[in-house]
Amino acid sequence: MLSPSGRRLEFDAPPPPTPTPSDEGVPGDPLESLRGDGAGGIDLSWVGQLITWAFVLTVLGLALIGLRWLWQNRWRPSPKPQVAEFDVLPETAVAEALRDDVDAQLAAIEGGNPRNGIVGCWLRLEDIVGRAGMPRNAWETSAEYTVRILKALDIDPRPIGRLAGLYREARFSEHELDETARRAATSALRALHADLQALGDRQPQDGARR
Repeated sequence: MLSPSGRRLEFDAPPPPTPTPSDEGVPGDPLESLRGDGAGGIDLSWVGQLITWAFVLTVLGLALIGLRWLWQNRWRPSPKPQVAEFDVLPETAVAEALRDDVDAQLAAIEGGNPRNGIVGCWLRLEDIVGRAGMPRNAWETSAEYTVRILKALDIDPRPIGRLAGLYREARFSEHELDETARRAATSALRALHADLQALGDRQPQDGARR
């Protein structure tokens, strides 16, 4: 296909005219010098080569397009489902930490005199809430911050309020506190943990997740 076809378009030159006596003084035909002595012709082999190359390039282009289409539509395995990492909600972390520390909180209330016991128990609550990493307002005291976080746990706020009131009384009052205040603080703490336990039972076994 790529070699010259050898075809040539041949033209037979007409025989030269026979000179007549009247033409003896006329100069020769200027076209006569262009015709030459041999037969004239036009080489058309390049046309076949052009058509051949055009055909080859067209076939290659179609082949590339077909390969590209096959590559873009090739079979692919189904993507694996992404395993999302879920973080435990801060409120859930606070509730779990409080439940795990219940024995230490009850022991703190029973330690020392009633004033020190109540203050020691509340400070444990503040420490647990503070380690949860929840934002604290600039104007809040540590006690106010702890009360706000505990009330955000979707539990009865009354035990929290009683325990917070007993803490403020034990921390800032000057009168003597007796065992009645200790028992009231213990009762409020147990009511708080009963609500925390009920809250944990309502949540899924693996904790509330996002």
